[in-house]
Amino acid sequence: MIESMGVWFSSIGAQRATGQVFGYLTTCDPAEQAASEIASGIGMSRASVSSGARMLLQLGAIEERHRVGDRKTYYRLREGWWVQAATTKLAGFDRLADEARRIRAAGSVTRTDGLDELIAFSEFWGEEIPKLRERWEERRQTRKEDE
Repeated sequence: MIESMGVWFSSIGAQRATGQVFGYLTTCDPAEQAASEIASGIGMSRASVSSGARMLLQLGAIEERHRVGDRKTYYRLREGWWVQAATTKLAGFDRLADEARRIRAAGSVTRTDGLDELIAFSEFWGEEIPKLRERWEERRQTRKEDE
């Protein structure tokens, strides 16, 4: 999982080490880990773990935890991040579709089939994403109840 996440994060333009930290946090036990524990578990430098953790914090993929009497910072996955990440990425289509509408309305291009497809795609996902989120939350809740 560590290596698979590293490769996947790299494919979307993030640092491989960021994905490896994320991959480790998806399977480590206990779920909360200090940077030194992550570094040891992955076999990477503490600096690389800290850099990856900072990026994951910015993305909202993980959260920091602190314990009374302990100066270490612990990291854990943020529940529901997958839905947030997918929704955020798909929201980018809304902005592109707005720009496509503006360009089409300005009449500055003669061929609009590419713009029309982008607009239609954005509208379709705009209608479907709320339904998918609802279905996912129902499934997630059912899984929790079954555990």
